[in-house]
Amino acid sequence: MEVKAIEVFKRYLSLNILKKIIITYFLCWIGFLFSFSVGKLLLYLSSILKSNFIAKPAELAKTVGTAKFNAVSSAISSTGIGNIYLSYALSYVVSNFMGCLIIILALGAIGYLSKKDLEKAKSDDEKKIIIKDYQKYLLILFIFTVINPLTGLIGKDLSYYDLIAVLPHGLFEFFGFAIAVVAGVEISNKILPIVKRETSYKRIIALTIFSFIFIFIAGLLEPFDWFIYEYAKYYGIPLTSTFIKAYKNLFFYLISIFEF
Repeated sequence: MEVKAIEVFKRYLSLNILKKIIITYFLCWIGFLFSFSVGKLLLYLSSILKSNFIAKPAELAKTVGTAKFNAVSSAISSTGIGNIYLSYALSYVVSNFMGCLIIILALGAIGYLSKKDLEKAKSDDEKKIIIKDYQKYLLILFIFTVINPLTGLIGKDLSYYDLIAVLPHGLFEFFGFAIAVVAGVEISNKILPIVKRETSYKRIIALTIFSFIFIFIAGLLEPFDWFIYEYAKYYGIPLTSTFIKAYKNLFFYLISIFEF
């Protein structure tokens, strides 16, 4: 099973960057829905068994996941930004892009540390074990970053229908995360190749910039999405129609700005 998974991962690594981004993007959505469903399952089991013990892991993950945003939000607010929307938007951008940088560095670190261990190896058998472990740990971290359990568990109190509120900014946010994952994998494979690919550091820097662009767009949309969500819930308006009307009005407003 492990050998087969590694072979599949090698085929993924051999793909060009665009194909890797597209595949990783869809895997990020699948991972989000999986972790979101796990959170819902924990709540369901907790209610049946009349115990908070099962729900505690999800609640802890939610606390940890929101702590970074709260810290960033507090820091940005202390700079004196008076616009509430801008303050929240920048908080989302900084918080999520920090997550992307952590993903890139963590994946790259596996290649760097494994290469250092390989240089210290004294026998061929030891080198084979290091390479095998390197491939395994890189795959495990790749799966973990794609599943992204904290993001899914943060929204465990939402219903599946409420995920409409995640869709607009999520389209951009998960592209940002997917590009970050690909950039991290490319760095690791460049430091200690699993498959032979010519990827320059300039291209990796470009990927990081594109990751920031998508995260920035998502950050601008996220406060807007949650405002629409709270507005629809407060007035008892259907969520889908509210989002359609809000984004239609936003679209026409943006067109009017750029009209000459």
